[in-house]
Amino acid sequence: MKRISFIYIIPFICAFVTGTILYRALLNSDFIIKDIKLEIEFDAFQQGKMQLFIADDGQFKSDIVRSYEILAPVKNDVVDFELPIPDKPGRIRIDPGFTEGKWIIKKITLKGFSKNINFSVDSIFKKFQPTNDIKLYKITDDKSGIFVESNGPDPNIISTFSIKDYLEELDTKPSIYWFPFVLSLCIGFFIYFIINKKLKSFVDIEIESNHILILLFIVLLAMPFLGMTLFPSNASSGENRKLHEQPVFSFNKVIDYPKSFDKYFGDNFGFRKDLSTLNSYYKLKFFKTSSKPDLVAVGKRSWLYSTNPDNAGDYQNRFFYTDAELSTIRHNLEEALDWHNARYASFFVMVLPVKSNIYPENLPDFIKRKNENSKLIQLRDYMNKYSRVKIIDVSEELKKAKNQEEVYYQHDFHWNFQGGFIGYTKLINEIKKVYPVIQPVTESLYRKQLDHTHNADLSKILSLENVLLNDEWGLKKILKTKAKTIDPPGYKTVSPLQATVRTQLENSNMPKAVVYRDSYFNLMMPYFSENFSDCIYLWTNELSAEVVEKEKPDVVVYEMLESGIDKFLEDNPTGIRK
Repeated sequence: MKRISFIYIIPFICAFVTGTILYRALLNSDFIIKDIKLEIEFDAFQQGKMQLFIADDGQFKSDIVRSYEILAPVKNDVVDFELPIPDKPGRIRIDPGFTEGKWIIKKITLKGFSKNINFSVDSIFKKFQPTNDIKLYKITDDKSGIFVESNGPDPNIISTFSIKDYLEELDTKPSIYWFPFVLSLCIGFFIYFIINKKLKSFVDIEIESNHILILLFIVLLAMPFLGMTLFPSNASSGENRKLHEQPVFSFNKVIDYPKSFDKYFGDNFGFRKDLSTLNSYYKLKFFKTSSKPDLVAVGKRSWLYSTNPDNAGDYQNRFFYTDAELSTIRHNLEEALDWHNARYASFFVMVLPVKSNIYPENLPDFIKRKNENSKLIQLRDYMNKYSRVKIIDVSEELKKAKNQEEVYYQHDFHWNFQGGFIGYTKLINEIKKVYPVIQPVTESLYRKQLDHTHNADLSKILSLENVLLNDEWGLKKILKTKAKTIDPPGYKTVSPLQATVRTQLENSNMPKAVVYRDSYFNLMMPYFSENFSDCIYLWTNELSAEVVEKEKPDVVVYEMLESGIDKFLEDNPTGIRK
């Protein structure tokens, strides 16, 4: 029995593991076609460019585009576009050019892993509708294609269907890819033969405890790689960034492949999440410290603080603005104020304090703050004294309210709904001075409810979201919300970090608003939307002349977190800058 297990079973296990790993590796190489594609056959009567867009959460974004140069008039040209599949895939948009021109689209094919979906001329005409600068859109007399003629710089046709309607069909893979399977099987047999032959000479060696220890150590070292290969996990890493995806091996990029794979392995090796949780838990439990001090600090009473400058800014209050910098900010904000006022829009600037300036008492002892005041306080006092633009700051209200209830999440760098309501109240009362018709919503319309949530960003970074639960009071609306969310518009000059949100009040004569905001405003939106007939929320810190001139709002709110107020030192965008 010992002989059989030693010279037959062990080689079989080694051959099986090697063959499986090789097969999976080949599936991720350029031996296998892994991209869903859209193929277009067309005639072009002039030089130009053809582009393909896929809607993401209802919007066609400039970062989800594929382009093909048409260098001269062509007949029966074929282009394969790799389909960029976003998180929330929607309709397909085909832009046949940037100028006046004529094209004949003969065939459109969605090419999947093991099946294609063909659109004939009739189905193209029915399922792709012309928009914008399309002058003529018809089936040709010989029914060989769709004749498209544009009369402007932005011609495009948009599908009436969503790509997600076909994803399941296109994503169907064959049960076995025969070439990688046969190659892996042959390599497996070769490994089995070599190991079997070698082990026959060691069959009579007495196995000792140190042999078992070495074997266990080798297995332990191999577990992360085997785990990610044989049992890949789709679980979230808990990090606020996109993890590196498995690179595709290509003989054209063989030099870059090791570096790309190293980044992928570092982000995705087996049991990474579990090991990270274990490491963070024991550092927190026994040493009261963070496993990622460059991102998160563990404070008193297990409060977590961001140490990432993008979120926390100058959380030690070490730096302040010079007189010249304050003058520059004043000039930029007054320039923006005058531009908006000239278009009959009231302009409000709101800066929200970071967590460490509201709860400094819970900071860890090793974080020494240089000053009780911050750049926000300095800027607020300066602008309120010398400028026509007043900075709406809610710091004092939050500090006062925290004595009765928490206004920021313990394990998140955001404020909670209670903090958001306090911020809303301060902002809406400033707007009410200009538009007395506005009636702020009151806290009596909401009931407090204790929520136990593990979706806190700081504990998530430490992989402790299931250990450090947020026990936070939230505000739940008692009455039915009047504001309805509708499809948002799109803008050529705006690239929001997340999808634009638009709310409306039916049959309302209340003012119209545009809000440039960040994630903090998420906790104000439920209240704010109740006061405006139409409100557009743009997740960006870039003002836009296009948005204001297109929407013609009565109120424009420019909200920003304290960590980002150096943005005010930059010149205003084109169109607003004098």
